[in-house]
Amino acid sequence: MHAALTILAWYTCRMAEASADLSGKRILIIEDDILLHNLIADKMIDLRKKGVKVDTAVNAEEGLAKVRETKPDLVLLDIVLPGMTGYEFLEHLRGDGNLTHTPVVVLSNLSDASDKEHAKKLGVIAYLVKADFSLGEILEVVQEVLQGHAAKLHGGPGPDVKKTPQGYTIYL
Repeated sequence: MHAALTILAWYTCRMAEASADLSGKRILIIEDDILLHNLIADKMIDLRKKGVKVDTAVNAEEGLAKVRETKPDLVLLDIVLPGMTGYEFLEHLRGDGNLTHTPVVVLSNLSDASDKEHAKKLGVIAYLVKADFSLGEILEVVQEVLQGHAAKLHGGPGPDVKKTPQGYTIYL
């Protein structure tokens, strides 16, 4: 009986987390590949239904203007962008006193350890390699960050890694 109550409590807690109120939260997607840009934005429909506003930009300059205007709760950022790179975007973002702590998740094709380390030094909280994740898994990571779970996963100086069926989410 005790085990059944424990499982029921765990399930109830997970259901409450899954339906947590996200209304008023805001995401900014900065992605230059129009097809992927649209796919990610379209996949966010589940979060929109929960009240999350989704803004998009196709380059870092546009993204920087939008992040200053909208002050999102999360930025989903590509690194390889035309003009200003994602790293340069991060340097500008971290240099702006009002935006220093804006959570950023990188979604990039760059998979080298040096790229992840550079992103970590610029305050990125998670690094996803595009080829390793489905759109659904990306959505799960975004929701975890919006609900504050990424901060709980990261418990020390090294990165925390969460295994998924398709790859690993690296919380920096």
